[in-house]
Amino acid sequence: MSALTFTFKDAVNRIIDCKKLTPDYLQGKTIDTILSIALSSQLTVADVFDVQGNDAATLVFKNTTSQMHYIGYRMKTGSIMIEGDAGNFTGAEMQGGTLICKGSTSERTGDNMRRGLLLIEGNTGDYCASNMRAGTLGILGSTSAYLGYGMKRGTLLLSQNPIEQATWLDCGLHTLPFLNLLYQSFQRLDTQFAQLNNQRVRRWMGDVSGLGKAEILVLQA
Repeated sequence: MSALTFTFKDAVNRIIDCKKLTPDYLQGKTIDTILSIALSSQLTVADVFDVQGNDAATLVFKNTTSQMHYIGYRMKTGSIMIEGDAGNFTGAEMQGGTLICKGSTSERTGDNMRRGLLLIEGNTGDYCASNMRAGTLGILGSTSAYLGYGMKRGTLLLSQNPIEQATWLDCGLHTLPFLNLLYQSFQRLDTQFAQLNNQRVRRWMGDVSGLGKAEILVLQA
């Protein structure tokens, strides 16, 4: 079995809606059926991607750009690897599985995320983790405005200090040995996150305008 791989053709200069390209939706479908899936009223998968492989539980997106919105939308199982950048709503409403982006993502990354593991090696746009309910979202690059806006529960793991938010409370520096368990889960993944081992973090709690039960953990040198 080989990962089901979507390679962007570069010929399409418009927003691509990738909601249907998840392990859950593609399970049991043939390559011909996948190529015929409509991404919009004018575009099918065949117009946008070359598709190879046969394991729909493991998806790989290659040569991607910020044109591609909603990658990993509502995914429940399996894994997605994005070898490039991604657009708005990456990992939005995730309910399980693992999504790794080797590049940067645009606005609303992890919006309304309910469960699962979302790892971004690059930067993220505004409203990252907005209304997030549960799960773990890691970011090695920089974050933008309105980080964790309306976030209910879940964990944001950052390697860089975020812009300070008025509705998040700084709880100071902590050494958290339980992070080793999280790092161990990264070891099996093809990602820079597998190199993390630092237990020292600055912890923020919020969004206190809502439930206030979410956390931001900023890794310390």
